[in-house]
Amino acid sequence: MKKIVKISIFIAVLALIGLLVFLGYKYYFSEQNVGYYDFEEANLQEEIVDGSRILKEKNLNITMQIPEDWEYEIVDRGFIVNDPETNVEFPLRDFREWTQGCSIGVSIEEDFISYGENSIFEDEIKRFDNLKMGDIEFSKGDSFQFLYLNGKEVLIESKEFEEVDFDGDIRFDYATILDKENRIIYEINSLISTQVPECEERFNRFVFDLKFN
Repeated sequence: MKKIVKISIFIAVLALIGLLVFLGYKYYFSEQNVGYYDFEEANLQEEIVDGSRILKEKNLNITMQIPEDWEYEIVDRGFIVNDPETNVEFPLRDFREWTQGCSIGVSIEEDFISYGENSIFEDEIKRFDNLKMGDIEFSKGDSFQFLYLNGKEVLIESKEFEEVDFDGDIRFDYATILDKENRIIYEINSLISTQVPECEERFNRFVFDLKFN
């Protein structure tokens, strides 16, 4: 009987330790994602219009548009839309063989201020201002340009990769959009290669088709 009680206590202790570890990991990763919009909680609605898939995120009142046959998935800190006809598993790793299919990532950061911390939104406004004054150290890439989309300021940045044994060019493009009214930062990114020239057009079209209701 005592042996059974000891085993039961041991199992209970193990279960408690397991629960604490699980909660610790959950807390850790939630802390890492503080400020990022959780697409798991998104209210996404979709419809097909003239060969395009229209994705409406009702919580934030934004509308995204992708080709009808593209897929989308929720990932850590974001949302990805991609062409299922992509001919490699990981374009960044397999960029030499990558000749078909595009992918676009979206992350949304809501302003979060805790005691003793700065506002991420204000920091991004300062970064924009520094870039406008020509301080390229504040750029995520090698080149950048500003434009306006539906009354919102957009920063387009490009980060090039140098490969001595690759005939083409490959780079990351980033579009950062500031929603000053709601203090939200939208970032859209895509891997661009001269071997898949349509991806630059797809990226630009995705950015310019964004609607903020």
